[in-house]
Amino acid sequence: MKRDVSEIVGLIQECVSKIAIDGKRGQRVLQPQIAQVLTAAGYDVDVEDKLGFFPPALAAWRDKSSGAVVATLGRRRIDFVVRKAKSLVALVEVEPDLNDLREHGVSKRSGHYDVFSVARRADGAWFDSYKSLERMASAAWYATGRSQEALEHLGSDSSQDHNPLGIGLILATGTSRASDRRILDPRLHALGACLVSAMARG
Repeated sequence: MKRDVSEIVGLIQECVSKIAIDGKRGQRVLQPQIAQVLTAAGYDVDVEDKLGFFPPALAAWRDKSSGAVVATLGRRRIDFVVRKAKSLVALVEVEPDLNDLREHGVSKRSGHYDVFSVARRADGAWFDSYKSLERMASAAWYATGRSQEALEHLGSDSSQDHNPLGIGLILATGTSRASDRRILDPRLHALGACLVSAMARG
């Protein structure tokens, strides 16, 4: 699996490096291009998780204002569930940018994407995160057959605990700022996840 994940990350990096990002259109441009590149490389790309890898009615994140776990009424759809020879290899989410992330406080934008993780860090605090990253994190956890309650009680900084199956988790963005990468770094590390940006700003 690790070899496939490394290949997928490399393919996505090469793909996004060739795309000119223009504001919020980045996501609409990136998604089909990434899917096309991965499919051409022999991977089976399930767009928007049509096969239901992420089960319904399971929570994926905490509200950043209240810290409360946000209930899922339907189901969360992951952008790409990537398989090879019917075996799961990676989950991929695509964002035009990560502009809702804040060093302190919560974004005031309606429908903002900055959240806390359901799980905790080793020091007991929640991870600062993004909805798309937590969709993958939670799906990877539930794939082990473990419960939401167990996820809420998890406290660790280790990817062996947060992502026990070692599933490739890749967040691809059109642009990211240095502050975005700094904020997400603890969560990415705890998941063994990778952030790929077409334009990484200082």
